[in-house]
Amino acid sequence: MDAAFWHQRWEENRIGFHQRDFNRWLQEWWAAQAMDEPVLVPLCGKSRDMVWLAEQGHEVHGFELSPLAVQQFFAEQAWAPQQALEGPFQRFSHERIRLYLGDFFAARQLGRRYRLVYDRASLIALPAEMRARYAEQLATMVEQGGQILLVTIEYQPDPQQQPPFSVCELEVRRLFEPHFTVEVLGRQSEADHPRVVSGQLSYFDEVCYRLVRR
Repeated sequence: MDAAFWHQRWEENRIGFHQRDFNRWLQEWWAAQAMDEPVLVPLCGKSRDMVWLAEQGHEVHGFELSPLAVQQFFAEQAWAPQQALEGPFQRFSHERIRLYLGDFFAARQLGRRYRLVYDRASLIALPAEMRARYAEQLATMVEQGGQILLVTIEYQPDPQQQPPFSVCELEVRRLFEPHFTVEVLGRQSEADHPRVVSGQLSYFDEVCYRLVRR
């Protein structure tokens, strides 16, 4: 998917990937993390999970391509962010949260590395041909011993035409095991998902992983 695809999705408000509530895996798993560490949130959209992370004491660094997503995030919190240019990005900041507007694949130009990363809807937003590049990007930005909380989805049948894409455990391991250990933290079957109820899909599962940089 190119930039125009995502700009159109936001302009048409076709953002079914957006969750209004905090993610359950995040709340269950994150308590064990060091709260003074900054958290990288790639392809962050307007996720309210960033608010939750900031409330736990983290500085949050989100990267997002769509200006509408950034604008809506701050508007929905009734915040007036400070703005500045930083490297190839326009940075929007409020207290602990910084959103970088631009192409996440340019993030290495900022020269930062992280020990904590949260990915709920990033990997599954990318078509197959972009996922290896994304995994390599994270490998360069995560310090040794750093951890990624990765939340994916799996469903069948899997036409793989538009995001969110089904990304199975085998593919997660193929993408990340060259640089990370991969642990499945849990799987949640969503039998009441509208596409399952309608018979369009036979199942729809949300799967949570912990990836640790070697």
